Amino acid sequence: MTRRTLLILLSVLGTILLGTTILLTSISLFLRIDASAYLTEEDIPWPDPPDNVSSVPLPGERIPRILHQTWKEETLPEKWASVSEGCRELMPDYAYMLWTDAASRSFIEEHYPWFLLTFDGYPYPIMRADAIRYFVLYHYGGTYLDLDVGCKRRLDRLLSYPAVLPKTIPVGVSNDLMLSAPRHPFMRRAIDSLQSFDHTWMMNYPTVMFSTGPMFISSIYGLYTSVSGYPRTLEGEVRVLPKSLYGKNASPEEAPHAFFEHYYGSSWHSDDAGLVLFLGSYGTLIMYISL
Repeated sequence: MTRRTLLILLSVLGTILLGTTILLTSISLFLRIDASAYLTEEDIPWPDPPDNVSSVPLPGERIPRILHQTWKEETLPEKWASVSEGCRELMPDYAYMLWTDAASRSFIEEHYPWFLLTFDGYPYPIMRADAIRYFVLYHYGGTYLDLDVGCKRRLDRLLSYPAVLPKTIPVGVSNDLMLSAPRHPFMRRAIDSLQSFDHTWMMNYPTVMFSTGPMFISSIYGLYTSVSGYPRTLEGEVRVLPKSLYGKNASPEEAPHAFFEHYYGSSWHSDDAGLVLFLGSYGTLIMYISL
């Protein structure tokens, strides 16, 4: 290899690495969560007061007492049935709505027919399971929980906020549990954006993540909160659950008063997830070594 060829290759590699650095930095800044958005233990102190066990909605509750979950059929898998039952037993006064594949499609067809073609066209079932949670939260309000998310505390103290999303790692928010008042403008923004985010990437994992999953909802959060004057009204506010109250990726010492416990299902991941997660954890280090 001649010196000229080597210099050209190194220049191309340097340009790619510089572009990657700029892209990663831009994404991190765009998905940054303002400190004022986080709920704190001062906002939701421990222990829960005795009236937290009341089956009557507390004054100021904006989010209805409904638990939403999704599964392909009426019978939950044995692995997750007890987790789901634990939440319902802790909050027996909450309505429970299980969105099966058939029920989800019927709901979209009846209430949001403009989205049915996109809904049917998703290449992976998890994308329909992602999409339906945004629609039912917008339509009915309530709390959406993945089947691998367990409940350690009643959720009553969270229901006075218009919408709550959990902070995830390395950046952004997650969609494995979400709370929302009905007709919340953030959820409206999410369902209105699904069609424009519907792109097929080369692998399963990024297609799901960026089209309907956590990176999608993180992007919507970034766009929603970047609008001048956000929040325009208290009803349009979105609060963020920190690791200490969310409980995910936290040791018991870091989250002694967490509302949730996590069993880490992620059954939709295929082999490409390992590569993406590896790059997420070590990509920056590899980039600096390469430079």
